[in-house]
Amino acid sequence: MRPNGIITLLTDFGLTDPFVGMMKGVILGIAPRATVVDLTHGVPPQSVEIGSLYLVASAPYFPDGTVHIVVVDPGVGTERRAVAVRTERAWYVTPDNGLLSGVMERERVVEAVELTNTAYFLVNVSATFHGRDVFAPVGASALMWLWSLASVAMSWRVFPIPLPRCGMIVSSGASCSRTDSAISSRTFGASRLRLVFAT
Repeated sequence: MRPNGIITLLTDFGLTDPFVGMMKGVILGIAPRATVVDLTHGVPPQSVEIGSLYLVASAPYFPDGTVHIVVVDPGVGTERRAVAVRTERAWYVTPDNGLLSGVMERERVVEAVELTNTAYFLVNVSATFHGRDVFAPVGASALMWLWSLASVAMSWRVFPIPLPRCGMIVSSGASCSRTDSAISSRTFGASRLRLVFAT
């Protein structure tokens, strides 16, 4: 599978500040023909779980070979790893903090690397803006099929996420018994619920 020319951006940056625009500038400086799609920049600040849910809900609607750059990074500036993962369908460039938890339940991993090759970063890497200085240039480099990015990563951080699979569970004899909590609400009034299943 080769990259198809599409890069998506999913962050918690919002649109008031110029951070998203800076990331796009870096991407287009490396891959000027890229199609950059704003998946969302409205993830609640530092909410890794909701970022993971938004990603797994959206990624299937993109064609094979899409590069997804996902930056919800409360651990920026710490020892948390930066990773790039290639699955059978797509590429994901992200901090290793659980953002890929939902995707890893749905897609088979082909290759994963820890981002340690600074040749693919911007020259002066900020301690607090790895979205611009690390993930954007690496994502654009993946799009250009430059993949000697780093050392192989044999594992990555995940956490269990209750994805909405009620129909499948009901058909196997279980039912949705209750909702534990609402974890996000949408602009048009719908809420995303954390479901607790009973067999």
